[in-house]
Amino acid sequence: MPGPLREWILNLNGKEIDMPRTQSPYNLNHRPDSYWEHSDPLQAILSGISGTARRQMITDFWNAGKFEKLEEGLLHDDLDEQTRQRLGAFHPFFMGGEYLPKRLPYEVVIARIDLQSTTFDVIELRARPLSEGRIGLRWVDEYDGRFTPPVEIIDQPFSFAELIEFIEETGLKSEGNLPHVYNEHNCYGFGLDEAQIRELEDFTSFSSNYYPELGTWAATEIAEWVEEQVAALDEE
Repeated sequence: MPGPLREWILNLNGKEIDMPRTQSPYNLNHRPDSYWEHSDPLQAILSGISGTARRQMITDFWNAGKFEKLEEGLLHDDLDEQTRQRLGAFHPFFMGGEYLPKRLPYEVVIARIDLQSTTFDVIELRARPLSEGRIGLRWVDEYDGRFTPPVEIIDQPFSFAELIEFIEETGLKSEGNLPHVYNEHNCYGFGLDEAQIRELEDFTSFSSNYYPELGTWAATEIAEWVEEQVAALDEE
């Protein structure tokens, strides 16, 4: 486990911990009280649903005041195979997230990655309660990806600063580290031109019900990565 995160995890005692980032536009000290409390009823419903299309559908019906008109089966954490195949045949968008591993007891998603791939793949960072108040962590995707997180157990919910560090130090196989490993996978070795590289800026998106600034932070990091790739292309 790399140095800075090791020190934070071993020395967490409830105090605010500042990351060595100057003039950050983010509230790096934001720390949820719990990963298992939902004050928003819609978020409580969505917390058990990984399917991208279903999450959007439920949100739209909720906001339109038509939630009661949704089929009951669409509100289950996991779709039955017949419904899953029916939706997938309608459009690949309905496949995204529906083939993720089943959740462990009381497991929740604290961060989510959506890819604009052919099958709209989804990656989740999940948390589950352990003994003595500790929290177990794991990354999951729909292809049994081999993630290498810097730590798998924490003593309390991440601050936003700690979550950022955790994400940046998480690797996937030998392909690179988050947040832009999926962009790198679709860039290197394919001889992309500038326009194609810039299209990758929207390929990967992050979100979290617990860390509202995560999406903006990741989008900024990926945009900077795109500019680096374009600059490198110009130098060739």
